[in-house]
Amino acid sequence: MKKIIFNINNLIILFIIVVIFHNFKSAKNIYTITKYKYETRLSNSYDYCGNESVGFLSHIKDKYKIDGNIQINNYFVSPYPSWFFKLTSNKIINDKIILLGYVENYEINFYKSDNYFMSKQPIKVLNNIQNISFDTNKENNNKKIKFNIYQELFGEKKLIYESNLISLDDKNQSMNLNLSLKNTLNNAHIIIKFKNNLNQEFEKLYNIKIKVKNDINLADHVVYEKSGSCYLISKND
Repeated sequence: MKKIIFNINNLIILFIIVVIFHNFKSAKNIYTITKYKYETRLSNSYDYCGNESVGFLSHIKDKYKIDGNIQINNYFVSPYPSWFFKLTSNKIINDKIILLGYVENYEINFYKSDNYFMSKQPIKVLNNIQNISFDTNKENNNKKIKFNIYQELFGEKKLIYESNLISLDDKNQSMNLNLSLKNTLNNAHIIIKFKNNLNQEFEKLYNIKIKVKNDINLADHVVYEKSGSCYLISKND
């Protein structure tokens, strides 16, 4: 009788172990760990070119033998993945730059919220504003307005530009700003407030757009590697 009980207990323990292995895919995980090296497992866990882009980083690390800290400009709204290279060395790479989510020129679109207009998404980096445009009704012709541009992060607003008074004399308005901005916030929403010549809120506008130009012009650099919007380029001193 004791022998039968002992065997039943063993069967119960064996059943529990099998269930645990099955639910947590332990056998597959052990196989993956033994078959693939650390960088490959990292690449499979992240987007190739998106967010932290570990797949792209792993590729150029192996192909170009990058063994040290390298400048990474990450335009995706995600953390900077500089940790990927710090795992191996404290060496500084001075002749190359990595760009993730690079776009040379792009538009920021806005939606109306209360008495201001807010960008539809947070903007990772805002250094150069080329142009602002909006539509208005003909009834607003000859009216004068001005506008302020803010960055908003965690509920706090930072003023980055204040315009002079401008006349509304057409249905479509477009103004070249050519602003070079310093000390701006990362991952912040953009807010625009319009006011009339009496400093009162002016909201009768729509299709608000801002055109932004990237600080980096690829024509001034050697492009070593490109995958989607991810690049490895030369660094200009």
